[in-house]
Amino acid sequence: MNHVCSRLLRASAPVLAGLLACLAVSTGSRAEPPSAKLCLTETSTPGTTDCMNRALHEADARLNAAYKKALSVIDHDDRTQDPDARALWKTRLEKAQRAWIAFRDADCGDLTFSEWANGSGANPAVPACLYDKTVQRTADLLGRYPLH
Repeated sequence: MNHVCSRLLRASAPVLAGLLACLAVSTGSRAEPPSAKLCLTETSTPGTTDCMNRALHEADARLNAAYKKALSVIDHDDRTQDPDARALWKTRLEKAQRAWIAFRDADCGDLTFSEWANGSGANPAVPACLYDKTVQRTADLLGRYPLH
């Protein structure tokens, strides 16, 4: 999450409005799952947290599909017919994906709670951060591994 969004979220009385405004800015033109947009109607921190967790669950499902698609693209890529080279490529992608997951979880977990001074706003901020990074990674994989 960028610095402007972080400041807005801390200063904003209605946590929900700031949180969702930052999501809209940070996800840019990428399509958001419908449930993330529905979070605009939530009026409580617990409701927003539950809504963002549902949106994250949907985003995770799309990420998993994009990852499986990337593995399939590697299997059919013309740049190499060598099965060992393809296996190595897939292993490297798996290693990168695991490292990305570790980064995402560290960046959005305890660090986010600290940024929110362990306040109640951290509860929806954590899944919002995870959601944003998951949407970004999905777009990255789909861009790097398009179907031919």
